[in-house]
Amino acid sequence: MSRIATLLLVLAATGLVVFVGTTHRWRFSTERVIQPGSALFQFDPEEITGISIKNGDQSFRIQRSEDGWRLTKGIEDTASSEAVNAIIQTALETLVLDRIDATELRDDKSLSGYGVLKSSLQIDFKGDKPSSLLIGKTSPDGNRQYVSFENSKAIYLIPKDITRLITLPIENFRDRRLLPINPAQIERVIFRKGNSSLELERDTKGWKILRPLNAPADDAAVEDLLSKIHALRLESFESSSRLDSADDSRLDSPAEAQFFTSNAEVPYSIRLSAPGSAGSATAHLDARKISGPVSLNATSLLAPDIESLRDTALLRINMDLVDIIRVEDNGSTRDIARTREGWSDNARNVEDIALALANAKVSARLPATPSELERCALLRPSKRITFLSVLSENTPEAIAGEYVIARLSIGPTLQDGELPVLVEGTPEIRLVRAALLQALP
Repeated sequence: MSRIATLLLVLAATGLVVFVGTTHRWRFSTERVIQPGSALFQFDPEEITGISIKNGDQSFRIQRSEDGWRLTKGIEDTASSEAVNAIIQTALETLVLDRIDATELRDDKSLSGYGVLKSSLQIDFKGDKPSSLLIGKTSPDGNRQYVSFENSKAIYLIPKDITRLITLPIENFRDRRLLPINPAQIERVIFRKGNSSLELERDTKGWKILRPLNAPADDAAVEDLLSKIHALRLESFESSSRLDSADDSRLDSPAEAQFFTSNAEVPYSIRLSAPGSAGSATAHLDARKISGPVSLNATSLLAPDIESLRDTALLRINMDLVDIIRVEDNGSTRDIARTREGWSDNARNVEDIALALANAKVSARLPATPSELERCALLRPSKRITFLSVLSENTPEAIAGEYVIARLSIGPTLQDGELPVLVEGTPEIRLVRAALLQALP
């Protein structure tokens, strides 16, 4: 083969490679599918690992972490998941209104006419295919924006929605929540106000109060309180928000709350300073070392009244554990016993007794002091109801016999129509409506 033929074959092969390469890049490029009426961005939000935003001298980066989103450049803090989701959703919903191809542009000077050649406003979604989006000039009507991807000659006209978001101050991307923990994950809470404290704990049966007394809590009331605390937001951030958590000289805290979860070694703490001259309290978030003003409503939520969280039911009892109901009335005793066929006393549905006790709402509580017990005739009560469990000799690792599950001592009706009831083992007398007597055996 001659040298000329060989050279022609080499040139033809080179041209074919260039043609295939450029055609492949064009067929599979992002630019090819971005046409008027299509979405400017096409990516899976779960694959986005970070977002970089440049706005003149203000540059910051939002990075995905195991716990959510964090600001990692410009300022170190927890990012607002709502703000991040708003950017991602707005980007995915941004439609191309018009497209100007590279063939329509004579040179770089034409690009600069649209403001994308040296753009000071940029956004880059880390994890998607296109590089940074360069924000150019606004259209004459003021409602649309010219944009282009970095290293691209195509220009797109889009709505200004995404521009409005990324030009917001960096403060708008910080998490303002006082409590970032999902209330469903909280297992224990301690509220402190001055020298007093209120401790709550969740177990398999629900919420209960551990301090200042051991008593059942109202599950709905506790869940509602945690939900309201979770909804609290900082109104703004203090300029010197990087506080030393060990510096208590600034923290004259009338209220403090600690929230415990199973997956955290230390509790999440919120402390409130006394309201200042502006009328709003200041919240200090130790985990983030930031502070800011909050509404006065936060003070009452973080220092709740124990009575608002107590279970108002007279007694909740699981009848599956009960084998005998012993009724003592003015010296006479009668047992309602569980048998294989049911309960020995067919005149009354035993389940209705448990329901009546749970529905009897406590209107007031009196200390079970000797004087109050005497006044309510509960030192030597004439009426008592005892719920017993009976263990047989075949029960493993237990002594056979009767075991008290709960015992109620009932006094005579008081002048105001209230019925005093003492639940054995508790330090207080509970007052309920006397109508309860009609539902008891």
